[in-house]
Amino acid sequence: MKSIRLIVTSFLLVLAAGCDKKNDDLVKPGTGDNFPQVIKFDDEGDGDAEDADEFSFKLVLNDRYDATGENPGGKIIPLTEDVTVNFKITEWEGFDNPSDYIREVTGFYEIDDCTTSLDEGTDLNVVFDAATGTGSVRFPKGVEEIEIAFATDEDFFNDNTLNTEERSITLEITGLTTVAGQNVTFNKARQFKYEVLDDEAVHGDWEVDHEDSAQFVLFTRLFGHINEDIASLSADDVEKIEISIEYNEVKVLVELKEMEEIEECDGPEMVNKVIEIEADLEDLSTLTNEGDIEFAGEIEQEDGSVKEFVYKGGFAISSDGLTVTLTGEYDDEETDEIVLLLKK
Repeated sequence: MKSIRLIVTSFLLVLAAGCDKKNDDLVKPGTGDNFPQVIKFDDEGDGDAEDADEFSFKLVLNDRYDATGENPGGKIIPLTEDVTVNFKITEWEGFDNPSDYIREVTGFYEIDDCTTSLDEGTDLNVVFDAATGTGSVRFPKGVEEIEIAFATDEDFFNDNTLNTEERSITLEITGLTTVAGQNVTFNKARQFKYEVLDDEAVHGDWEVDHEDSAQFVLFTRLFGHINEDIASLSADDVEKIEISIEYNEVKVLVELKEMEEIEECDGPEMVNKVIEIEADLEDLSTLTNEGDIEFAGEIEQEDGSVKEFVYKGGFAISSDGLTVTLTGEYDDEETDEIVLLLKK
């Protein structure tokens, strides 16, 4: 029995040695450092009002493996050398030439909440030819993201007409200039599209008349369903109620008469307290004076979990303002259908 065990043991040792010899030629799985860093647009699009005096896009780096384990989902690892990013306007709708609309282009990055690279006099070497729509910008080493801002002619699109045709600009990254041996690429699939939002359509800032007792009660019923502070308000507490319909979100802002001190970049400042609800637009009819609207968001519960709320319905624009008809769903309960009349 002892000799059989010795034979088996010897056989296993030979087999293991053979496996090790075969494995000498295998390539080990790559770590995060073996893959290129990827530069991409931070968002796929944005939009602003007709009279906006600028639009911008951000360039960021993909998250990478965090060897420390502190960020299981990965984190941005800044570049170790500068990269020049080339970009181009590839499409435009609703006007003849981007050079008629775009006035100037600048690039910068945030240093902190109050300071950008422009404040420090750092030049990102932005080059832009409005006639061809081509440009480039330096993405510096040690920086997580940069922003490219296009100053525009604020009167170019601004009119008193409901435009039923899209007005937009689409940009793509077209290439990179790197130093030798630098392992950096860009996301070739993602584009950035900026849309001009029509002031005569549903987008914009709309006010609820809080001094109209009937409208105030309807507003508190509708949004008090998801916010206890709104549910407990009286009209005397309120300075202003505003519902903003933006490019991809809806904001409900209640500005109170009560003041509070906040810390701004220039020092402390007294401002009105606010109650705010933010939601993502799920559906919105655009380039029309009536249609559908749906927006949704999440509310964190005391135990750390989240519950979703949804508002859906329709809208119609007339000389009286914007009439919005909505029902809300939250925590397995639904509000009655409520009609609000909003004015700009």
